[in-house]
Amino acid sequence: MKLFLNIFLYFIAIIVNLNNSLDSENYSIIFPFITIKNKDPELTSSLNITNMNNIMKNILLNDIYIKIELGTPPQIINLRISVNLDDFFITKKNTKFEEIYSIKNGSFYFEEFKSSTFNYQTEDRGHLYYSDRHFSEYVKDNFYFYSTKNKKITIPNFPFFLAYKVNGPHHGIMGLKGGISTDNRRDDIFQLLKNNSLIKNNIWYLYYINNNIYNGSLIIGNYPHNDENIYKLGKNLFLKVNHFRKVYTTLNGKNLENQWGLTFDKIYLKNTTISPYIDEEILNDCQDCKNAMLNPNIGVIIGPNKFKFLFERVYLNKYLNYRKCFQPILEMKINKKKKSYYYYYCDASYLQDMKKDFKPIIFEHKEFKFNFSLDFDDLYVQKNNYIFLKIIFESNMRTDWVLGNTFFCKYLFIFNSDSKEIGFYSQNINDYIIEENNEKKEENSFANIIKKIIIGLLLIIIGIIIGKKIFGLRRKLRANELEDKFEYKAADKQIQLF
Repeated sequence: MKLFLNIFLYFIAIIVNLNNSLDSENYSIIFPFITIKNKDPELTSSLNITNMNNIMKNILLNDIYIKIELGTPPQIINLRISVNLDDFFITKKNTKFEEIYSIKNGSFYFEEFKSSTFNYQTEDRGHLYYSDRHFSEYVKDNFYFYSTKNKKITIPNFPFFLAYKVNGPHHGIMGLKGGISTDNRRDDIFQLLKNNSLIKNNIWYLYYINNNIYNGSLIIGNYPHNDENIYKLGKNLFLKVNHFRKVYTTLNGKNLENQWGLTFDKIYLKNTTISPYIDEEILNDCQDCKNAMLNPNIGVIIGPNKFKFLFERVYLNKYLNYRKCFQPILEMKINKKKKSYYYYYCDASYLQDMKKDFKPIIFEHKEFKFNFSLDFDDLYVQKNNYIFLKIIFESNMRTDWVLGNTFFCKYLFIFNSDSKEIGFYSQNINDYIIEENNEKKEENSFANIIKKIIIGLLLIIIGIIIGKKIFGLRRKLRANELEDKFEYKAADKQIQLF
């Protein structure tokens, strides 16, 4: 009887886990994010090119930080995301930092001694992980995640790297590149979430709240059209599978540090006024110049040099020649490499004239059936009495584009770090992805078959248990009935019962 009970409970557990597994496909994990900028220097009446360079540097660097909640009691840590790295580590407060990248003020570090649930991974106690960016220990603690179901999920003993030495400016990273090999004994964030049955896919996207370029949510685990908790009305009306299409990322062999790219069919300046430049296509003789890398960690648009010459000829020379706009050079280090950029700042009193003269930059993508555009409002920021244009050019004759957070804020792109695909929703796309629907149906059908088999086995087991119970009762009843039919006499005869 005990054996049957254990089998019954085992099958119940399988059904519950199967239901949880299927249910995990219907939601995603949410990480709120903010963009943290360095403080701009004061602009005085006397022009200081160093101050102008520092302001432009702050505009260019776009450090996005998600909020991670861990420990007991919970500590909230700001953790930088990077779309081109596969790393995942958090830094302790007493870590050794490079002198030029000293400790930051704010919630960027984990204080492990304040957490009662912090521990080392037993099998790795004493082992250290070494990389170019950090030296870390293998540890674990309680993590708290939030889903699109507005549900808080506690995962005890969630493993992670805790850095005791950091090289470089980034004191903690969540990488979204994906594709880590299991041979090197470290998992990226996708695999860690999968190991704890929180997600099933390496899918992620950035959702900006009310088109605010400084805050929003990083959402991991599901396409929006498969997430039952994503609101599908209003501006999200087209978040449906028949309005969705995916393409493989374009990787430029000359620029391998960027993992996400699109190749456009045509890029041109749109004619908005009567002028001789009617839908002037640019870079028609340069195929590489139609490649664009997507990187929300950049706060500007970096254009190819061929576009620089056209952009100045068609639009900016009018302001440069009359010294209403200026073109200095910004020199800085990015990923330990020296970079030089041409950028533009202008007298803010000419803002309306510049808006009127500006011709939107159009990126035509036939596969997505969509023309992406950048207009003047997307490409400027005002600082006191000056306008800074958020389109810059590298001095080394770059041939491709880098589309930064302005592009991400305006358009929703979905990334699959496993298949290296980029997805986009458009009302111009109106077809049914039969293959994806069939895969989902087959997966659900297989799961339903398994559930039916398990339920059938459970019914059989229950039937056997009930049958044994009833049969046993009848045998007992029959035996009692037979006993009642005998007479017991204390006379000279002895009754022997068999």
